[in-house]
Parts: sequence; C-alpha cells; structure tokens
Amino acid sequence: MNGRLWARGRSRAPRLTLLTLIALAVAVVAVLVQYTVPDAVPLLERDPDGLREGELWRVVTPLLVQTLGWYQVVANLASLAVVGVVAEWVLGRARWLVSLAAGTAGGQIAAYVWHEPGGGSSIAICGLAGGLVVTLLARRTPPHRLAAEAVVYYVAALAGWGLLGPAGAVAACVAAGLGIRGLEWAAGAATAHRVALAGAVACALGLATLGDLHGASLTASMAVTAALTTWDRRRGGLLRSGGQGSAGGGADHERLSG
Repeated sequence: MNGRLWARGRSRAPRLTLLTLIALAVAVVAVLVQYTVPDAVPLLERDPDGLREGELWRVVTPLLVQTLGWYQVVANLASLAVVGVVAEWVLGRARWLVSLAAGTAGGQIAAYVWHEPGGGSSIAICGLAGGLVVTLLARRTPPHRLAAEAVVYYVAALAGWGLLGPAGAVAACVAAGLGIRGLEWAAGAATAHRVALAGAVACALGLATLGDLHGASLTASMAVTAALTTWDRRRGGLLRSGGQGSAGGGADHERLSG
C-alpha cells in the first residue's frame, strides 16, 4: 500500500502499526483475565460509588473489561483492529494516542456524570474514529476511500445499534453503503466520501444528544482534533509569514510551502 496516501506530513505511513498491535495484545490479555479470574470484572469495571470512595483506578480500568459478554469482546476486538490500523496510518502515532485519550476521557466523564456502570473499550475506539473523521475532512486532498469508508461504517453501526440494536446496526451500514455508492455515481468519489464523513459527525452529535457514551467519546475526540488541526494551520501560516518577512525569506517560504 502506498504510504503517501496515508501519511500526515511524512513521506510514507509507518510500516508497522505498533500502537494498534500493542492495544490488541493488551485487549486479548484482558479478555483472558476476565474469563479466568471472575473477580477481576467487579474490581475493574466502571463503578460511580467506588470512584467516590477513592478507587481512582476505575477511571482507566473499565477499558479492560467487556461487561456485555462475548459479542462485545468480538465487536470491540474487530473494530480496534480495523479502526486502529487505519487511524495509525492516517494520524500517525502521536495523534493516535491523543485521539484515543480524548475519546476515553470524554466517554468516561460522560459515563460517570450519567451514572452508567460497566466497561468496554469502545469509547477508546470511538476516540480513534473521531480523530480520523475530522482529519480526513480537514485535508485539502480527497479522502482516501478505505480510510473514509472504514470509519463511516463504524460510526453508522454505532448509531444504528444505539437506536435499534443489532438490526439497526446492519440497516445503518447498508444505508451508508448505498448512500456512498449513489453519491459516487452522481457527484464523484471525493464528494461522496466528504458527505459521508460529515454524516458521521452528525451521527456523533446525535448520539451525544441522546445520552449515548459513544457519541460523547466521538464528539470529544472530534473537538480535540479540530482544535489541534486549527492550531497546526495557524502555526504553519505564521511560519510562512515569518519566512517571507526575513532576510532570504523568499527561499525559506518556498521550502516551507513545498
């Protein structure tokens, strides 16, 4: 795969998606512990009363336990493998970590404010998805097909599941696919993917409004990524302006712009 399609400010994407591999390894070990040491789940899951009593580890450890059963385990491992790899290619490792942290923070804060016990890694995956959506939308180049569709289908599935359960997730993915193909035929791939990514933003906001933790995680990561993207562009503009105003600025400006 040509890394130049993915890299953000680099000549090519990382050959090895190290952070995603580490996250998957931690998730698999956590699943093994969860099903071999039953007492681990109540000790690690999200518990508002426990947090109030000073059990501060419950801010992070709910990511390690999947309290809804095997379907949650399979869904989250598969989602992490796909969204994590694509996000690491597109965002780079530093922004991957920032997006994951932003989504986790947004989801956990919302969960404790809304008094929702339990656990699961989906809020961290939503952080990666939120960062990916905003980054692809902010680029001046057309969104890469695989990256755009991977994250759009993921958000569509979350929205459908949140509203109508498993059948809703399937229906939402089918609707997203038909919509993208129809827009491609009518307006081209670039427009189709940008509209679909904008739809993902709307889904995130809608889920957050309905009190869904996935929506809170997505919107938190989107907000942080948008702020960082704006800062990057302003900083780039200041660097270019400084290059033009200094001695030999024309050459410096040309190098920065190239």
